[in-house]
Amino acid sequence: MQKKLYWKAYANDDRNKVIEEIKNIISINDGCIMNFNIFSDLTLTLSVEIEENKVQILHKALSSILNISELELNNLNLESKKEWLIFINISFSRGKGELKRRIPKVPG
Repeated sequence: MQKKLYWKAYANDDRNKVIEEIKNIISINDGCIMNFNIFSDLTLTLSVEIEENKVQILHKALSSILNISELELNNLNLESKKEWLIFINISFSRGKGELKRRIPKVPG
């Protein structure tokens, strides 16, 4: 059975910039985004699959751009390569509850 972690985080910077940085950090640390949900411009949820021995490194990297809940090391085996599933709930402090995407005009 795959073990799970639940992290809560929030960001003060621009939502699009933070999302790009999160994607890069997860990729660099050999994680894989399995699922995501965007709730307006207020919240993003991610499901990330990653090897157990890389969980601590991922958490540290994400904490450089997010205010994130603490990592409990009690349940981690830093030598194990078992897959873990991490659910991350990210809130954006600059959100207003109105997600608008601008679609450029296409000629024709």
